[in-house]
Amino acid sequence: MDKHPRANLEKKAGLGKRFTARFLDGLLVGVVFGVIFFLIGGVGGAASGENNAVVTGLAGAYVFMLIGFPFIYFLYHTIMEAMYGYTLGKHALGLVITDESGGDITWVDSIVRNVFRLVGFFFSPFSALLAVVLIAMNDDEQRLGDMAGSTVVVEQV
Repeated sequence: MDKHPRANLEKKAGLGKRFTARFLDGLLVGVVFGVIFFLIGGVGGAASGENNAVVTGLAGAYVFMLIGFPFIYFLYHTIMEAMYGYTLGKHALGLVITDESGGDITWVDSIVRNVFRLVGFFFSPFSALLAVVLIAMNDDEQRLGDMAGSTVVVEQV
């Protein structure tokens, strides 16, 4: 995987590509997290020794999912974007995240833009609607996290 590929600041990603990339990333993280979820449920249920071990294990795994999934999703985006300039979903669509001048984003940029994604998990669907409105209405097609982190999602050269 290329680290921080060159960006074309003239070609913003747009809603369609950003939505598709987010869907692909969500699918990837969801599958990995699903495996973890069922492992925790099975191990937790077996360790409980109760008559209804499966229910006990899945209940514990469900609580982990509610709290853990948003943070794992946050870490996935933050680490991938800071290290490579894209997530796997964005890379599949030829997108890259840059700072507003076209340079590589820093760890701080990635953390700032993704804190807004993390907060959005707890206020959905309002945060998703706000992101769509902001991307559609501003010239740089930035969501709130992009504005705060001074980043932009564009096509690779």
